[in-house]
Amino acid sequence: MIRKRFVFFMVVFLPFFSFASVHETLPSWHWAYRFIDDLRLRGCFEELYTLNRPYTRGEVASSLLKIEEKLESKELRLSNSGNKRIRRLMEEFRYERDQLLEKGKVGNQLSIGGRLQGNVGRSAEGDAKYRGIYRSQLSVPLGSHVVAYNGINFDQYLVDDPAYIGKKWRGIVGYTEQAYIAVGTENFRFKFGRDFLRWGAGESGTLLFSDIARPMDQFAVSAQIGHFRYSFFTSALDDMTLDSSLADSLGGSEAKRYISAHRLDARFFQGRLQCAVTEVVLYGGVNRLLDWVYLNPFIFYHGEQLNKSGPANTFGSLDVSFFPVKRWEVYGSLLIDDIQIEKTGPGDLEPNEIGWLLGSRWADPVGISGLTVSGEYVRVANRTYKTPNSWETFIHRNVPLGHPLGNDFDFWQIGASQWVGGAFWIKLGYSQTRRGEGSLFTPFDTPWMEHTTEEGYSEPFPTGVVEKLGQLSFSLQYYPSIHWGLEAEVHYLQMKNADHIVDVTKNTTEWRIGVWVEGERILKF
Repeated sequence: MIRKRFVFFMVVFLPFFSFASVHETLPSWHWAYRFIDDLRLRGCFEELYTLNRPYTRGEVASSLLKIEEKLESKELRLSNSGNKRIRRLMEEFRYERDQLLEKGKVGNQLSIGGRLQGNVGRSAEGDAKYRGIYRSQLSVPLGSHVVAYNGINFDQYLVDDPAYIGKKWRGIVGYTEQAYIAVGTENFRFKFGRDFLRWGAGESGTLLFSDIARPMDQFAVSAQIGHFRYSFFTSALDDMTLDSSLADSLGGSEAKRYISAHRLDARFFQGRLQCAVTEVVLYGGVNRLLDWVYLNPFIFYHGEQLNKSGPANTFGSLDVSFFPVKRWEVYGSLLIDDIQIEKTGPGDLEPNEIGWLLGSRWADPVGISGLTVSGEYVRVANRTYKTPNSWETFIHRNVPLGHPLGNDFDFWQIGASQWVGGAFWIKLGYSQTRRGEGSLFTPFDTPWMEHTTEEGYSEPFPTGVVEKLGQLSFSLQYYPSIHWGLEAEVHYLQMKNADHIVDVTKNTTEWRIGVWVEGERILKF
């Protein structure tokens, strides 16, 4: 019955064009991000803070107006394929562009709509199956500077996910994916509610917030002055159930969990150099409440932790994106969880808990229009993102908040993608992953405590029996319209020491074919 109602809903509303407030965020799954990332390599969207997402629809629309001016003045030249993609984006964001040109005037109206993504595919676990993702959308502009938004996700993939902790009912699960009210002016933003967050650089995922976990319920503000943007958010994460022995010693079976972060982004040389520094604190415990110290957007979290403001897991990151020449981007991230400087006792022998990421993309190499070649390497040490207090682990609802692979791994990938005619995108890639026996979900061990400072301590990387995965991938996407598209992908995987068992090898092929359809309708009142 749910499927029938949703299909009816989509059929009714698809004939209508979309509308959204300039302050509405562009969700992470939206097709426009692929267009924007590719065109940025070719001299577009220089005004966007690409290391701080999600963008607002108004930000994208504002950049499109500037691109339109540059194209008309011949300051910017794109290939026929690039021009077609720009026109597709202008069609998607036409109402936001009109609002900006009319200085934000909007009437009393709301928009309702939905997105259906249906896939048929085969995973490593079994036979081919149909899986759908169904999203509803409700946007209510409350004047020129305020929008209320709600989006619900019905995701059949989560039915097979053992890490999912929500309700499962008759082959489908559902949860509110976005629900927020946002207030914005030219230089200031305020948001309260549930929404996506992606901070950092990376194609395979970012080291800080990769937006693969369910969006957090957050209070967020940001202010922009010139080439700088300062951002702050705080959130209550899901409670963590403690094992019985720990619950008895702490006097409770549930640990509360909270997170706060502040970040400074900067843009220089017309957006060719972007960088950001971030500090994050994750804290909690049985019966622990929100800590007013960590609600201060301007305080140094690690310093407060050292000054006994309460136990917490603090770490910082540095993100950089740089174009040394046109159409060539070099990017990277460094995440520092814990570094040992002194050697006064066994506790100082703990291995450094850091992660780093380095990548590069090159557009139109040797004159081949529409081609992009890329490469990336990621390395995250064991025990990064966690402490001996299990509730301080950097996860939300059993899913990593940082890089999707967690910790105790390294990963590299190379790839080449090509746009054909402005609507077809194809990519061929190869990657290798090495994963140790440590993870975000294994207990925090301390083997260095059995050694003296004179003996020292070291451990291999990755740790234990290393699982090695090689993956060859082919992807194809077709964007004939802003309202629908087609997707297909094939992955051949070879795993050695599978499940960390020596000499166990698994070979498998995974594939997926899908179609997505979306639309909205404006209701005026």
